[in-house]
Amino acid sequence: MMRRCSLFVKGCFYNSCMKKIILLLIGIIPVVCNAQDHYFDSLRSGIRMEKNDSERVRRLVQLGNKIRQTDTAEAWRCYRVIDSTAAVLKNDLFHGLAYFLAATIQLDNQTIPSIDNYEKAIKIFLKYPDNKRASISIGSAYINLGLLHNNNNDYETATYYYLEAEKIYLKDNPQSNDLAVLYSNLSIAYGTINKFDEGIKYSSKGLAFAKRTNDKGNLLNALYAYGGNLVTAKRGGDSGLKILDTARQMAIEMNNQNMVYSCDFMSAMYYYNTKQYQKAIDYYTACLEFARKYNFAAGIGNNFLNISANEAELKKPKLAAAHLDSSAKYLDYSLISASKQMYFENYAEVYKQLGNFTKAFAYKDSVAVIKDSLYQADNIRQIEFRQARYNYEKKQNEVAQLEADKKVQQLSISQKTTLNYILIGGALVLLLISLLTYRNYKQKQKLQQQRIAELETQQKLTATEAVLKGEEQERTRLAKDLHDGLGGMLSGIKFSMNSMKGNLIMTPDNAQAFERSMDMLDSSIKEMRRVAHNMMPEALVKFGLDTALKDFCNDINQSGALKVNYQSIGLENSHIDQTTAITIYRIVQELINNTMKHAAASTAIVQVTKSNGQLSVTVEDDGKGFDPVILQQAKGIGWTNIQSRIDFLKGKLDIQSATGRGTSVHIELNT
Repeated sequence: MMRRCSLFVKGCFYNSCMKKIILLLIGIIPVVCNAQDHYFDSLRSGIRMEKNDSERVRRLVQLGNKIRQTDTAEAWRCYRVIDSTAAVLKNDLFHGLAYFLAATIQLDNQTIPSIDNYEKAIKIFLKYPDNKRASISIGSAYINLGLLHNNNNDYETATYYYLEAEKIYLKDNPQSNDLAVLYSNLSIAYGTINKFDEGIKYSSKGLAFAKRTNDKGNLLNALYAYGGNLVTAKRGGDSGLKILDTARQMAIEMNNQNMVYSCDFMSAMYYYNTKQYQKAIDYYTACLEFARKYNFAAGIGNNFLNISANEAELKKPKLAAAHLDSSAKYLDYSLISASKQMYFENYAEVYKQLGNFTKAFAYKDSVAVIKDSLYQADNIRQIEFRQARYNYEKKQNEVAQLEADKKVQQLSISQKTTLNYILIGGALVLLLISLLTYRNYKQKQKLQQQRIAELETQQKLTATEAVLKGEEQERTRLAKDLHDGLGGMLSGIKFSMNSMKGNLIMTPDNAQAFERSMDMLDSSIKEMRRVAHNMMPEALVKFGLDTALKDFCNDINQSGALKVNYQSIGLENSHIDQTTAITIYRIVQELINNTMKHAAASTAIVQVTKSNGQLSVTVEDDGKGFDPVILQQAKGIGWTNIQSRIDFLKGKLDIQSATGRGTSVHIELNT
């Protein structure tokens, strides 16, 4: 999430026993950093390629936060993409992230809108108490709200927001580096309102946290904050100085010149507090040279002021006056400021030491006026800040009211329009009802005709079923009569004739005639069995469809009339109703017979598959083929029987054939 992470020091002042003020510089000298072009390009590429909306929005927030100071226009484009995505997806959480990014973009130069957007974001995030990301976003918003109020001298509100942020981070993200920033800001806020015990407490917390995370940057900032708070509060003897020395050494190792400067400045304050004025001058002089190196005008002027204060303590009024005059070259004393107050106080002390009491008292009187002006300015700034918030909220409420009035007006127009639509719609409805009534009447007639056609079809199927069942029953009876009756009689005659042969004396010619008769009798028995088998295959009744079709194809292969390749899938342990099995057997039998009679084919394939309650039969040959259209005019019994049987089984028939390309017949039916 976006956050304000820079450690800053708010200017704080306190009087020495000689009524002098040592000024703590506001801000740190900036150090230029190289732009992370590769990092930004990687972020942009990831946004373009990301398909997940939530991750894409997260990266847009991250990019907008990173570039908000270097490319404000692109940061606002990131905001608009998030806002439009939230509107399209109707995602309230995305709206919250859009408000959050807008607030962060406005953080540096649009204080009131920034506060308003943070508060809107928090209001949305609070709807998602179980969403860790939303919770951490609230914590980040609280830190930035604290910073905004702190910068506008509203320190009580600032500490409130910081403490609220601490609760959230300790609950949901106790290892976040944001805690280091939070504790530093809290310690500074408390120090600014002279609550030094609280300031030391939170800077101590920050130091303990930094030691746990083992982050050198955090540890350096925490050491500086803790040592600085001890020095500012004049607590802990020289322990604050020792901590600052440790921080200074770490800053040197990390090549952090800003922090070296800050530690030197706070060390100078320690030596001033302990009346070691020459050492204080040495440290302020080092700070002065650093400020000159970076042409930091405010730093140069304030270091001259602090050096002059220490020289006044050493009873060197002329040197002090010279350094006060040098400070005037860098600081604008025409404006009421803390620096001007210190300038007048130091000159009052200088003129007192030089014996010019008239000027000394004149400067003292000016100091009192400046103090009153600073106090009033501080109060005015707080009042203006609160007034600006009030005016902004009032304007926002007026805009909201105008929007509401506009919606009411639009609603009134919409109601009138709706009434007109209702009248027109009523007429159209009457017309539509009339049309629907007529259509319903025609539809009923059509349904009745369809019902009659279905009944006729059903009757035909019933008749077909009766014919097929009667046919199969008759075939079964005839096959049984042939096998058991005529077959038994012929077998008995053969047995009797074989018995007679042993008791007869025959001439060679008679014996030859007798053998021919026996051969003819055997042929008659085989033919009778073949006819009986064709009428009702015994294998079909005893062993099922798969075995019967396999035997049928083997018989065709043995006859030499056609080479048939039989394949079955899913039939081994499958039960098929006997009526269905007989019907399928007859269909395959008829199709193979047609192939042998008409196709002039050399090979054929019979494939039967059963899967998921569906049975499919495919019979293909490599014969001469034909035009399937002629079947529509065909009156032969073969195709009529095939079609009748398929209709009886409520199956589907598909015939693919062309002259010279063979024939493929595919049948599908539910079992």
